[in-house]
Amino acid sequence: MRLTKRFILTVDDQEITADLTRGDGPDSLRLADGEGRDLDARRVLGGKAWSVRSGNRHHLIHLTSGDHGKMTATVDGRPVALTVLDEMRALAMAEMAEQDGGGVLAADIPGLVIEIKVEPGQCVSRGEPVIVVEAMKMQNELGAGIDGVVAEIPVSEGQAVNPGDALVIIEPAAE
Repeated sequence: MRLTKRFILTVDDQEITADLTRGDGPDSLRLADGEGRDLDARRVLGGKAWSVRSGNRHHLIHLTSGDHGKMTATVDGRPVALTVLDEMRALAMAEMAEQDGGGVLAADIPGLVIEIKVEPGQCVSRGEPVIVVEAMKMQNELGAGIDGVVAEIPVSEGQAVNPGDALVIIEPAAE
């Protein structure tokens, strides 16, 4: 019996839909990038990598899982930022971002909290830096999504975070 599961990948800020089919016979992966093109993908090197072809372009992708659900991707020998979410989690995160208020700043990819720049009760403006998260050996300064007051900081410096983990919760400013 063959089963297909859909994943949403974010590679260097580009969203790609991936349908992975497993079961009897070899695994198959069907990718569709943000422009709607189907990409041909096959497992190679004894299942340790994927060969992905789009038109006349070819890429070799190595995926390595790490501790606590972290993943490292190497595309054509260079590391890239990669987030892999199953379809349900990706939809839930998108829904949270679209809700009125939008005051939950969540991790996009696995990482480590390096610095918290705000305190509960502090007023912040949209775009103001509130937290620094290291991911893929790069420090990312994340800004407030809305004007408001910091209600809660459910993480601490040095803490590992996964995609979807709330980092800073901001209550919208009174109008």
